Amino acid sequence: MPCICFSAFIMSYEVSIVKCGSYDEGQVRKAVEGSLTPLGGLGSVIKKGDRVLIKLNLLGSKPPEAAVTTHPALARAVVRMVQELGAVPVLGDSPGGNGTFVSYKGVLKNTGIQAVADETGCEIANFEEEAVDVTSDKARTFKKLKIGKPVMDADKIIALPKLKTHQLTYYTGAVKLLFGYVPGMMKMEYHHNAGRDLDLFSELLLDIHGMRKPDIVIMDAVVGMEGRGPSAGTPRQIGLILASRSCTALDMVATTIAGFDPMAVPTVKKAFERGEGPGSLNEVKVYGEDPSLLIIKDFKKPDTMVSGRRGRNVMGFIGGLRASRPVINKGKCKKCGICARDCPPKAMTFVKGFSPVIDYNKCIRCYCCQELCPESAVDVQTPLLQRILH
Repeated sequence: MPCICFSAFIMSYEVSIVKCGSYDEGQVRKAVEGSLTPLGGLGSVIKKGDRVLIKLNLLGSKPPEAAVTTHPALARAVVRMVQELGAVPVLGDSPGGNGTFVSYKGVLKNTGIQAVADETGCEIANFEEEAVDVTSDKARTFKKLKIGKPVMDADKIIALPKLKTHQLTYYTGAVKLLFGYVPGMMKMEYHHNAGRDLDLFSELLLDIHGMRKPDIVIMDAVVGMEGRGPSAGTPRQIGLILASRSCTALDMVATTIAGFDPMAVPTVKKAFERGEGPGSLNEVKVYGEDPSLLIIKDFKKPDTMVSGRRGRNVMGFIGGLRASRPVINKGKCKKCGICARDCPPKAMTFVKGFSPVIDYNKCIRCYCCQELCPESAVDVQTPLLQRILH
């Protein structure tokens, strides 16, 4: 496999890119193996007897073709490869919102992951059952965080993120995936504490990343999501599998391919500022496909990138007029109340039989309501002032 080096000196960041045009089982398996070969192969990381957590993106109860969650074809290929090495694979995630055992079973079934477990005999972990306190003196936000026990019990972790946009963080990939280490109710609390400060929330994501980094990351970019991600956007054919030992390096490459300025993505920028990620493609050794030839120039960005963000205490009057905000689409709303139930700052009031009402004085613009709405009935409204200025 050819190597494309963006610098003459030796670099610590490596990312592998392989084309994969469909979720055909054989094609996915070949692409995954091809992406891992220049990194030393899966056998260089996973040893016989290892308990291997395969961390998925199981954001919500959506079918694979919706491009919201990690595709079961990728999960199946990785499970089989781990089993062939004599290790024990465990599939798991903590979906968004106030999850229960019953709702988690529904997510597993509808995303196709339960079928993978049934076919392969693979275990499934539920992060909601038990959490442990994990501390780090290097953390810049919370020195102690609640993490699902299966994460800390694993000998090795393989992360399988999906390449998607995100209304809060603009892009969700390898680093953002690890917010799923945190049980559902605690995620709401951390969102609330970060408030409207996107920089602070990005620091939190990197703190979580630092507490338990995956050993290998394999990104599902066969079909990604553009626009109103991570759940209400549009599926977009990309046709790639990306792999790395570094979440931050993989995010640098993936955002470039998706047409972002990587330094406009808060998690990428903060990782570089912390010395935990590359500042440009020049610092990444890329194997396989040339990312500069893969850039999708018309990849639709999230609505919130137009208005930008403000810190917790600097919104001000003009900032408030310019800020995007979530709006209930009453034509789509089924009046289920899930958005109000799972709103971190409790800024939504729900009365059975009516659409929720949003108190924008309390709203922190985390867009969890849009992310978790099963009917995609929450829009993002950009004020007239911001559209004029833009």
